[in-house]
Amino acid sequence: MAAEKTKKEGPKVLVVFSSENGEIDQHQRTLDMLLGRFAEDIVFKSVSQVEKRDFDAVTHLFYYGQQEEILSAAFVEMVQDYTGVMVAMGHNVEQIGERYSFLERLPAEVAVDQFISVHASDKKFSFIPQLIFDLGFSEYQSVETLITGKMGNAEYPFFVRCNNSYYFASPDIYPPFSIAMAEGLYDVFEEESESLMMHPGYLRLEDIHPLVDHHKVMAIAKILKRKKIPYMVAVIPVYTNPETGKQYHFSDFPALLKALKYMQKNGGSIVLHGYTHQFRLSETGEGFEFWDIENNMPVYHNQDEKVIVKTREDFESRGEYENYLSQQKAFEREYIEKKLTKGIQELVNYGLYPLAFEAPHYTMSQHGYQVTSEFFSTYTGQLQISDQDCEIMTTAPYITKPTFLHGMTLLPETMGYVAPENPRAIKEMLNRAQDYQFVRGGMVAGFYHPYLGVELFEEFIARMEEIPNISWIDLKQRNNRVSAENVVIWSENGSVKAKVNRCGLFLSCREYLAYHINLLIKAVVWMMAGIGALAVGAFICCIFISGDQNGKGIRGEEIG
Repeated sequence: MAAEKTKKEGPKVLVVFSSENGEIDQHQRTLDMLLGRFAEDIVFKSVSQVEKRDFDAVTHLFYYGQQEEILSAAFVEMVQDYTGVMVAMGHNVEQIGERYSFLERLPAEVAVDQFISVHASDKKFSFIPQLIFDLGFSEYQSVETLITGKMGNAEYPFFVRCNNSYYFASPDIYPPFSIAMAEGLYDVFEEESESLMMHPGYLRLEDIHPLVDHHKVMAIAKILKRKKIPYMVAVIPVYTNPETGKQYHFSDFPALLKALKYMQKNGGSIVLHGYTHQFRLSETGEGFEFWDIENNMPVYHNQDEKVIVKTREDFESRGEYENYLSQQKAFEREYIEKKLTKGIQELVNYGLYPLAFEAPHYTMSQHGYQVTSEFFSTYTGQLQISDQDCEIMTTAPYITKPTFLHGMTLLPETMGYVAPENPRAIKEMLNRAQDYQFVRGGMVAGFYHPYLGVELFEEFIARMEEIPNISWIDLKQRNNRVSAENVVIWSENGSVKAKVNRCGLFLSCREYLAYHINLLIKAVVWMMAGIGALAVGAFICCIFISGDQNGKGIRGEEIG
């Protein structure tokens, strides 16, 4: 029932899960983020939904026992017939049968505060104590431990293998468990190369909106140019005054716009960080844009509209309820499409070409990611993995392509940011970077707000440079694609290219027309001023020449 893995086709992964309601939620999406590093063909099915035909051509089977459940005889039989690689996680493994007869879950859980890779004893990281399942093994079968949990002098097998069957001794895959699983998955998928000893990383300059101090931005840009470090610039095209509602654009601040173009030309890559970074009249850079934080729900309504949350019980039929949900998603789609289109077009308007997207405060619904994937091929930051609560978010230990991003590649942020109120912020960021270096190819990435100034930035970047084996990501070197109405942008091999329908932008984008009319007026004014200046200069020269000639005659007469 298993297929041979071919290098050309790549792995085909089936994830069967036991969860509270049989629906894909934040737990499965976290696993999706971990698996997306190794495979693009990933299918999730609950135990109650999986069928024998789902196993066709599967190279890697995962059973995720996120909660305790009695497994059906049909599913157990499917597992017994499957001969490919299998990874079981969490609960219910004892029900799977002969395949996991090598394994015994002991009655008590044990606490560990460190994970160690058996491949290299110096690869370890520590954390607040966590509980894992205590395991015993059959003396008749050979079991290899990939990851060990440790507390004091006591060590416990955590991620183990017997032939081509693996077991992960926890139903939890949030950090720090996700870090341990990520490292073990390299063995599961038999992937190894020297490049994995390097750690991709990036620095992102955050919340660059029109009112940011251009002096600080330019000073930081020059430091990074001198150090030859590529970086990302997360820009917000419009600043909205929360008290008056007045909007400011980059075109209102030529010096800042000049600094952004300098950055783009000298190592910086533009990332669209929302259009206004606010939904209601909150401050740009502080507010949310693609999530209604007041009601903790997606943006299904206008900012001044009274929100009434409805459930299935509010409708007489299932059809009426589904129509209601459809209308909500249609509103959200139109809202996001408008924001992303205006953001991309306005930046292109100024000669700035975004290569990736970052949602403000990392908050966006699952449907929102789908809509965004129609505009961007690359996402940077962390991901919200629940539509019920925006605080349920996580990151991935490495670059990945989870299925719920609908084709977008995730460049995860793993270190956090320099918080001005925390004197230990940089130290804590470096500690987090060290944790993610436990993983082969583990990502080390964080961000900095330029308003904090140059002095603190110099300390921060100097410490980041000390991270062993860091390999700076240059977005321009990656294959990115961005598209909106009248605009297509792509990057490859260090260059950024674009196809822009200027005529279309003139007709569809009011800001485009206004900006270029303003440039034309300024050019005409300067030209007229130049002509006037030349005329005045010529007139003055004539006066001096005339006066000089008259003066010579007078002096000649006087001297003579």
